[in-house]
Amino acid sequence: MRKNTSIVLDLCRFSYPAALGGARSARRRAALVAMGLAACGGPAIAQDDALACRYNLGAVLSEDEAVAGSLDASLAGFLDAVVRGEVTERHVSPDHQREHAFFFRAIRQIGSRRDSVSHRPTVLKAYSPGDDTFLITVAFMRPSDSGDAIYKVIEFHAYPHGGGYRFTSPFEHRTRHMRTVQIGDVRYRYRGAFDPGRAESFVAFKQRIEGLVGVPAASLDYYRFETLDALLAAYGIVYDAAKCNWLTHDLGFTDASGRVFVTGTDDERYIFEFAEAFIARHCDQNEMLFPPMVTGLAVYFGDYALSGDDLPTLKAQFRAALAANPDIDFLDEFKKGRGSSIERHFTHFVISALISEAVIEQHGFDRAIELARSGRSGEMFFERLGTLLGVREHGFHQMVLDLIGA
Repeated sequence: MRKNTSIVLDLCRFSYPAALGGARSARRRAALVAMGLAACGGPAIAQDDALACRYNLGAVLSEDEAVAGSLDASLAGFLDAVVRGEVTERHVSPDHQREHAFFFRAIRQIGSRRDSVSHRPTVLKAYSPGDDTFLITVAFMRPSDSGDAIYKVIEFHAYPHGGGYRFTSPFEHRTRHMRTVQIGDVRYRYRGAFDPGRAESFVAFKQRIEGLVGVPAASLDYYRFETLDALLAAYGIVYDAAKCNWLTHDLGFTDASGRVFVTGTDDERYIFEFAEAFIARHCDQNEMLFPPMVTGLAVYFGDYALSGDDLPTLKAQFRAALAANPDIDFLDEFKKGRGSSIERHFTHFVISALISEAVIEQHGFDRAIELARSGRSGEMFFERLGTLLGVREHGFHQMVLDLIGA
């Protein structure tokens, strides 16, 4: 069994001098950090091979030595827990984990593989916004073929708790000066100009989808950011290698158990991602939903993601693809999943939208949800498609031709 030791003492030896003035003796620094440990109620849970944080040149937690020692002790324990994938209520409030689930998913990725983070996390900067809280920016490194590379740069908001500090997303702090307007039961938070017409259209859709799914109307906070970068920065995700060159669901998603919708599209009416998240969250037996059909329903209701291409446009694109390649087989393309696209639109999502349109027009929304509830891997998809539209794998290609008007 490995004996427990304190990360904070490791910090005293290797990295904390910059934060405490550099010229002070090791004994002085150790005493100061011990004071922080006492304030936290004891040593951080750690082991002798724990990855502790380092401090960048000039990084200072606080000019107040007692505050700096207490904050350092809490930060060391928290970052060690992040890297180990063992964050607990000691470090983070359960309420904050629910309110900012998007942020904490990104944090959990850091500890998803113990060997994926190299060296100690590095504190780049820290400052207090004028109260007893602190905004602390930390870089996490990961090995790459060309040497260590930056994996994530995260800003944490530290606040006093139980004689030490807890940590959360800076989202509330970063969005506190956004403008607010209430339209129906949706409260918009935004910067810059605002299009009330698009907002009213979104509110009308929200009421419609609530009625279709059969859930009571509920208030919603809609955060509209100008760009994906602005959205990520508000959450405290300064840089994320996984989100560097690829736009994922960060374009729009629900948070805070569905009470918040956040988008980086600068659009008051970003229905596509909202519909997808709403259906996935609120439909009965949602664990059985076939993801392509859920996205297809979202395309049906809200057009295709950032392009905004509606179904008539998507059908025209498919007809053009067919003209360019008459040998295309839409069943094969559907089964390729994300391995097939037309005009940068994933083929299986568009075909799912075409099927959704046909089922809703012929049988109604409830039957479309029944089709979507075909199993996570679509194991019942073709059987249920045959029941609704009379088509299984045989005849699938011809069905798509009919749906696009080819």
